[in-house]
Amino acid sequence: MKSGTSLERMVFFSDAVFAIALTLLALDLKLPEGIPAEQVDDALVAALPQLLAYALSFVIIAKTWMSHHSDFALIRRFNANLAWLNLALLFFIAMLPGPTAVLSDYGDDPTPWPSVLYAANIAAVYLMLAAIWGYAKHAGLMDREMAAHVHRRIFYARIAVALVFLLSIPAAFVLNAYTPFVWLLLLPASWLARWLSARPERTGTAPD
Repeated sequence: MKSGTSLERMVFFSDAVFAIALTLLALDLKLPEGIPAEQVDDALVAALPQLLAYALSFVIIAKTWMSHHSDFALIRRFNANLAWLNLALLFFIAMLPGPTAVLSDYGDDPTPWPSVLYAANIAAVYLMLAAIWGYAKHAGLMDREMAAHVHRRIFYARIAVALVFLLSIPAAFVLNAYTPFVWLLLLPASWLARWLSARPERTGTAPD
């Protein structure tokens, strides 16, 4: 089978998994049955954590899909190792609705485990994204015109996201329900990753 055909089939399969994961997220967005009309307002307020968890996971899956789409626009060749790395990414994408449901149902409880499970899942997603990106360059599967400093910037950004979620795991045993505030570190972490990747250019070192 031709490499291009295999690559296209893998991308189409990946798109289907992303779409299914997004659909499964929405299945938990429902109010309990039989609520009296006068209690609907309170039920909607109580469902706010579910909506926030859904929105966060939707954004993460959507951004991952966009990154995946951009990556495979630059990856020109296929091999078995790339396929296994991609399957590992899809494994964690397909798993995400589970930790999302746990976070939305029990995130307000004084226990670290909802945040731990969720953070571990997201960290795994971004580590696999970084692994695919790094392996494709190392194995010569990528467009040869990809500049080294651009590749480095994207790789560092993904590692930075993974590190923030990994660091929030031990923090969850102290912060419990307040652990999601640690995830706000994504903003300075992303800036730091861009700065680190741009350093060779600023010091005059050739990017390639």
